[in-house]
Formats: sequence, C-alpha cells, structure tokens
Amino acid sequence: MDVRRAVGSGIVVGLGCFLTAAAFGQAGAGRGGPSIRWVGQDGMDFVGPHNRIEPSDVQDVHLAIAGLDPRREVTFVGLLAIGGPRQEWNFNADTFAWKAVLKREKGSPRADLYIEPPGDGTARKYDVTIRYDDGREHKQVIQGRKMDAGLRTAAAAMKVAWLGQDGRDAVGAGPGVGPDGIQDVRLRLAGVSKSAGIKAIRIDGPGGARWESHANPEMLPACEYRGDPAKPGEGDLFFQPARDLAAGKPLAIRILYANDTGDRATVAVGRFDPARKTPDVAAPAVAFVKAQARWLGQDGRDPGGAGDVHVALTGLSNSPPAAAVLTDSVRGAWLYQPPGDDRLKSSPEWAGVEGLIVNPGATSGTLDLFFPPYRDEVDATFTLRLIAKDGRSTFVRFPGGACDPDRRIPAPDATRREAKPGDDLQALVEQGGVVSLAPGTYRLGRTLTLNKPVVLRAERGATLVFAQAAGEPPWTAAIKIHKGRTTLEGFAIRFEGPVRWDDKVGYGPAVIGTSDDRDPNPFGRKSGLVLARLDVEAPAGGDPGKWTDALRVMRFTNADGGRVEGCKLLGGSIEFFNGPWRFVDNTFRGAPAKAMSPAAIAGRYVHDLLIRGNRVKPEPSGKLWRFLALAQTGRNVVIEDNVIEGVGEMDGDGVPRVNAPEVMLTEAYRVGYEGAARAVSPDGLAIRIGERQGEPIRAGQFVALLSGPAAGTYRRVAQPIDATTILLDAPIPKETGLVSIVDGFSGLRFAGNTVDVRGSSTSYGLILPGNHFGTVVERNRFYGGAQGLAASACPSESPIHWGWSHCPAMGMVVRGNTFEDVRESLSLGVSHDPAHIKANAGRVFMSAIVEDNVVRWTEPFLRRVAAGRSDGKAGDRPLLGIVLGEGHSRDARELRVTAARNTLDAPAGRRPGPSLIVRAADLNGKPTLDQTLELPAAAPGPAAGDRAGARR
Repeated sequence: MDVRRAVGSGIVVGLGCFLTAAAFGQAGAGRGGPSIRWVGQDGMDFVGPHNRIEPSDVQDVHLAIAGLDPRREVTFVGLLAIGGPRQEWNFNADTFAWKAVLKREKGSPRADLYIEPPGDGTARKYDVTIRYDDGREHKQVIQGRKMDAGLRTAAAAMKVAWLGQDGRDAVGAGPGVGPDGIQDVRLRLAGVSKSAGIKAIRIDGPGGARWESHANPEMLPACEYRGDPAKPGEGDLFFQPARDLAAGKPLAIRILYANDTGDRATVAVGRFDPARKTPDVAAPAVAFVKAQARWLGQDGRDPGGAGDVHVALTGLSNSPPAAAVLTDSVRGAWLYQPPGDDRLKSSPEWAGVEGLIVNPGATSGTLDLFFPPYRDEVDATFTLRLIAKDGRSTFVRFPGGACDPDRRIPAPDATRREAKPGDDLQALVEQGGVVSLAPGTYRLGRTLTLNKPVVLRAERGATLVFAQAAGEPPWTAAIKIHKGRTTLEGFAIRFEGPVRWDDKVGYGPAVIGTSDDRDPNPFGRKSGLVLARLDVEAPAGGDPGKWTDALRVMRFTNADGGRVEGCKLLGGSIEFFNGPWRFVDNTFRGAPAKAMSPAAIAGRYVHDLLIRGNRVKPEPSGKLWRFLALAQTGRNVVIEDNVIEGVGEMDGDGVPRVNAPEVMLTEAYRVGYEGAARAVSPDGLAIRIGERQGEPIRAGQFVALLSGPAAGTYRRVAQPIDATTILLDAPIPKETGLVSIVDGFSGLRFAGNTVDVRGSSTSYGLILPGNHFGTVVERNRFYGGAQGLAASACPSESPIHWGWSHCPAMGMVVRGNTFEDVRESLSLGVSHDPAHIKANAGRVFMSAIVEDNVVRWTEPFLRRVAAGRSDGKAGDRPLLGIVLGEGHSRDARELRVTAARNTLDAPAGRRPGPSLIVRAADLNGKPTLDQTLELPAAAPGPAAGDRAGARR
C-alpha cells in the first residue's frame, strides 16, 4: 500500500505498507571506476527523512562501495531515483535532498554509504554520482531492492505490554473521543519514536476486530495514545473492546509516523471484562444559601490594598468558613484560605488567582468580603463558595456592581510643569505630575522612560523627534511606560536617521511600549493608560530594497487596560493583552514603505474590549495584512462601525505573500475536556465528568452540550468544584450525554463594520474558527474578496494531537449583513479532512441563526466572472452565496442552522452560481445533505441588511 494516501484500510496514510526488506544487491560498476553493491537494511541508523545528519530509529539502507581511488578524497556522492516520485540523497552537499552518510577510512578503496529508505519502499533504479577532490566524477546506474520505511533498529523496536483494566477510561466503544464510564484496556508501549509525531495507530485483534486513532476515516472504534511526559518514547494506548477477544490470541499494534516511517508489535490478549464500569459517580449536590449581599463598592476600607471592593453578606450560618472561593461570570477568581493551608492554592484550577479577604461581620451570620477588581463588574453575577471545616460547601450568588480597577494604582500627582523645545524632557517626566509641551520640536537621543505616573500633553504643534545617539544600546521602545494611569496626548512622534532595535525583546520592539522582559521588574500593574490624539510614524526599514517587518506602533505587554483614541498611526501592530481596552476613532495608515504589518490591532486573552469608529486605509507603499487579530480568549468584545479598505492581499500588489489572508480573525483552538457527562445534579446546576484530557478547567469557561435534548446550546462554568465536578451558571437536562469544555470567545459582537477588499480575489473579510459562544455578526457590509464571512467548528490543536476533535461554536447569530461582489459570501460548517481531522457522528458542534442577510452580485462583477476573472485575476474560486456545512461530513445534525429571510440581489435573469448550498446541516429542523438551492430575490429598494441598519 502507498503510505502517502488512504487506500481503504482505514489508516489514511497507509499503515499496511510495512514490507520485509530484501537486503540483497548487485554490482553496477562502470568500467575502470568504483563498484556499488546494494546491501540493504542491516541494522545501522545514521540519517533520517530530511536534510540533517541525525538518526530516525529506522534502519538505513547500506550500499557498499569498492574500487575507490585511495589517493583521493570523496567530496560528493549523490543518488537520484529513476522514475516515480522524485527522491534524492546527497553526501556532503548543502541541498534540500535527504542526507546520506559516507563511512570510509582514509586511503581505503572501500566505503559504506547509508541512506534513509523512502516511504514507498519500492525497488527502483538509481543514478549514482561519485566525485573526488580533484573534480573527477564517476556516474553509473544501479538497481535497488525493496526497502521497509518501518523497519526499526533493534534498540528502537517498539514493545507492548498488556496492563488490562486498571480503572482508566479514555475512550468509548465508538469512534468519538472521550470517556464513557466503561473501563478501557490499557496497553503500555515502549520504543515509540521520540522524534516523529504519530499520524495514526491501528490495533488489529482476533476475529477482525479493529480500532484506530487520529483521523479514523472509516469510523472504527477509537483507540488513543497518551505519551508519558516523564519517559520519552513510552506511553499508554487505550481501547475498549465490546466483546470477548479470546485470551492468548495475538493483538497487533501498528503506528504510522508523520515522517511516513512506522512501528509494529504484537501482544497476547489478556483478561478483561467488556462490561466493567469505572467506579460509580454520584450525582453532585449543591446547596445554595438565600443570603443577602450589599455591594458597597470601593468604600476605602481596603484591607488588602488600595481599591478593594467591599461586599457585605447577611443570612449566613454562624460558623466562619475554613476557606472560600469567589468567581464572577467573566473570568475572575479570588481565593481565601487561612495561612498554612494551601490545599486550594496548590490545585491547578486555582493557580495564580488573586486573594480574597473574608472577615466576620458585626453581627452573627454576616461576612465582609474584600477583593481587588480587574474590571467594572456592573454586569456580572458572582458565585461564592463557602467551605466549612468538615469540607462541605455552600454557595451564594449575588449581582455585581460598579467599580474602577484603575483605583488600585496611584494617579499622577497634581503638580504641573511647562516644557519647551530644548528642555531636558527626561528630567521633567521623572518628577511625575502633568508636563505640558509647548509647540515646537523636542529632540531625544535615547528612550524616553516614564518611571512615574505622568501626563505628557501638548495642545498643539509639538513633535518628539528621536535620533539614536552613537553608542546607545538597541532600543526596545522609543517611549517606555513603567506605570499605569499614564497619559500621552496631543503630540507627534518622528524619527531621524537609523535606529538599532532589540528584535529579541518579548513581542518585539515598538515606538511606544510598556515594561518588557529586558526590565528588572516588568510585572507591576499597569492599567488606565491613555494615548490620545497622537500622530505616530514608525521609521522605515533599514533596507529599502526588500520587504521588512514594520516596527510596532504600540506594545502593551505586562499591561492590563487603557484606551487609544483619536490617533493617526503609521507603522506595525498595536499589541495588547487583558482589558478593559478601548480603541476608538483612530486612523490607521498601514505600514511604512517596503514594510509589512501583520495587523493593525492584535490582542490575546482580552476582555471588555471596544473597537469602534476606526478608519483603516493603508498607504500603498507599505502592506497591512489584517485589521484585527484576536487570539486564545475574549469576553465582552465589541467591534463596531469601523471602515476598513484595502487591507490584506491585493491582486498584483507585488508583496511577498504570508499566511494572513483574513482581514479580521479570531483564533481559539484548545479543548479541555470532551466526553460523557457522568452525572448531573438533581437541579441540573452541577455535573461530574470523566478524566480531563486538556488544561485545568477554570471559572468563566464554557460547557458545550453535544448530545441530549439541549444539544447545540452551552452553559458557562460558574466554578470548578474539583477536577471533575463543575458548577454551571444555568441548569442542563439530566439526559445530557456528551459535553465539551473549552475556553474561547463570548459576548463577541461585530456590528456595522465596512470591509472593502475590492481588488483582491484571495482575501477573506471575517474568519471565526472554533470556540465561539453567542457571537453576533450583524449589519456589516463586505465588498469583494474570496470570502466575506466564514465561521467553523474547526479542528482542535490540543489536547492529545492536532485534529483530535472539534472546537465548538454555539449560539452564533449572523443577521442583516450585506455581501456585495464576494466570491463566497457566507459559510458556516464543521471542519472535515479525512487525512487529518477526527471523523465524528452523533455530536452537535455548531449552532447558528442566519437571517436577513443579502447576497448581492452587481452586473459589472458578473461580467468579470463570466469572462473567467474576478478583480482582474483569472482562475479563482467559483461564485457561491451562502454555504452551510462541509464535505466529508458523516452527520448532517452536527451543524444546526435556523435560517430566515436571506435573499439574493442580482440582475434579473442571471444565474451565475448557486446562491445557497447545503452540504451538511440540520436546516430549520430538517437534516439536509448535498443540496443546491436558490435564495429568494431581494425586494426592491434598500437591501435587507441596509434596512436592518436603518431600524437601529
């Protein structure tokens, strides 16, 4: 079987290719020159399937060379396969060919050549070139024999031991991932490759029983490998037989690696019981107390530090708690535990959380809570868990209130100073307070470092010009902010002459940056930053003859929140973390000449983010790839009323392409748990799960219901009670079967934005892959490009391996948008790839409402399409309207879509392409596969998307 593709075995890339090497060869000598004998695989391992000299644990192919000139050194040997896929090996050459190793004693007429066997292992002829140090070459053709790319060395050979059932539960009886409450069989593997990733594992048992890992396109019962982090090359393989396999019979295990090498071993079937359950899991019980809470806010008592929030509770028991956990409904968590008792603090669910102070109140049954805020909690719901000395827990829920996290840090003092050109600006800002800049040019030869909270402000006409002094070390920023509640306002920033930047600093150098990993104490809290009415131009790259990365305009590492308003910006990205942040009414001019910026705004782990009213139109001499990129998590994010033109890939722009075709992008690809909800509390507010596969589950994450009566909906984790017991923010049905627990984006809203990429046949307007909950996309206008909006339940990048499962997207709303002259207007789907992504059935991974959207194709655009080009580029993708689902789906119910009043606005009589394709979706309650439909014509007058905008 060809290892490069699936051929009906169920292992996509061909585990059945492991052949027995015929290690016999023959001479192929040219007259008067060296002779070569094909020895075959004889146990040695010097090289691998790449252009580096390092072993692969696979036996190399040995070729014995005789008749070499003993007076000369061999400077090059090359082998080139004749016929079939190109395959080349080189000794002593800096090429992309696979490396070969030549072993020869000095002056010897004999040598041994070793090469890595290719994946297909077929017997082919080879052109061989041998070159001496005097330039003489000998060429000949030899006949090779069959090789085995899965033949491991003796030291690396895989071994398997049957450990039977020991209580572990990683997989179920079907192809889906996750535990199901039945004990698995555990096999211990040793000798697994330490250098190559696993592409697939197959178990073949007696009577035709089979199990498969990874993509598993035949949807066989699952097996799953868990590497041992303490012992590289070892790990456990879990599978769940559904019947007796006959003890003593052989069980064959085969592994195919990412480099197309393989392993195989057998083990005798041992004793097991296919019906043996894991220990029973009792339904969790949660006790809520009807206590009363008064939000006293930041009343100045501050026992833990400035700006503490105070909440007074009444109606509690008289016994003081032994410990307490407080969480909000976003992602905040606070912990109270008496000194010397670190049981909760050491648990991974609570690592790194802030402290909570719990004091007895003035009367019996009352408590005072104090905690440091990280956001305004006026919209939050809090959950308090009180843990008694006997370990029992009671819970209290109460609404949040107003607070200002910036009050946790000092404000600039009230002193005021006037600055004029020629003054020592560094000396002035060292005194803090307010420094007012008179009109004129301020020249600086080193980084302006703000060590105190300061307001540096100009009313008009002030410019800071940086010209790096000779002998200055490389800069991490031109302006460095070390304290929160710092304001920069109303001046311009320019550069003269070359500047040396520290490119190794964390997240890169910037015009304006906060404390970074070059500073002795970068982690002090910095929030309340204000950058307003600035005119910033980053310097151009050092080499005008080639494209370079643009210097970031702002880099907010180790900072928690602030606002950037009314600025004009030319340069690289604004990089930021956490929140709250506001980016409002800014003008983004893109990157300087011959420079590229990955995004105008780029955030990670963000919350309470507002991006509104920005205008983005890059100058043609530079390249801005994206307007917005958000990664990992996001809570309460609003992106509205921004106008974005000319961003991204443009046809014929002459800029070297990078992997950034999306104008706006979110990325969240991690799964913490997928599998059975082992038990549900009587009130539906708490669940117990099986063995977690990914990172610890934390407050504020999401529980997607994959099966059962509420499949396609989600809940929020109010608190993890322990590693497998979770309190939810709202009840779920007791019949809930499978759940997925993830982190990602919630409260995300794209509204009223204009994305204009006319002139591009390859750019995408808005891409939303995976881990989205309640995301709303409404009243936006997309013009041109390859795709307007695409949202998907994408493959997970963790845990276990890439493509292990899907990242759920639940409760999405796509409403009132207009897609004009876009090659593919809107697509929603669950991602599938039989070579890389786990096949699935019986689980809902995405749910959405799609209504009042308009697909508009204008007459000039249709003429270009009819001529075989779009925006001047030939050979692009077909013209499509709305697409629901993806190919290779095994279950239309995995995507649930409620759709209404979506229309097509196109010239009468034209049928340029299908306006609605349903590849795999439960559409309005009807499972639908592979249907091509037509959207109804739009009513005369304003488009539905425009009417939706007018109503608002």
